[in-house]
Amino acid sequence: MKPVLALLAISFAGTAANVWLLSGLLPWYLLPDFSFLAIVYAGLFLQGPLGFLVALPPALFRELTVGAPPGSFFFASMALYFLSREIGLRVFFRSELHVLAVAAGLLSVESFSIVLLMHLSGARIFSLLWGWKETVRIAWTSLVAVFLFLDLSSRWQRVRE
Repeated sequence: MKPVLALLAISFAGTAANVWLLSGLLPWYLLPDFSFLAIVYAGLFLQGPLGFLVALPPALFRELTVGAPPGSFFFASMALYFLSREIGLRVFFRSELHVLAVAAGLLSVESFSIVLLMHLSGARIFSLLWGWKETVRIAWTSLVAVFLFLDLSSRWQRVRE
């Protein structure tokens, strides 16, 4: 029960801080997506239906705080959970580099899919500056993921022992 409460608190507090406190102070690409991190952590490290139940509230937080067509970020977040769950079942995380590669890869796939969908809808958002900002966002959130995931994993391991 402790991992569930911790992930929900991190997701809600991180989303609230990003949306209501920091969005006026920092540019969007320097704000890590804590709801994304909670969804990926639930997929990678929480087994069974517990991981799915933990991924639902952060998916709703993302849906409510991102200005996108209705349902798009919720379903994208749930797809992200199932993809990270498949990765977690097949990959054994031995080092920080594995966690960094998975988080950066999943963020890159999500970013690419959003750009592709917006391009198919007729919007022209891509520019070199936007690409650099998105790269900074992916790198920053992936680095936060390494420290957060390894810290939470080691804490849960100590609690079980």
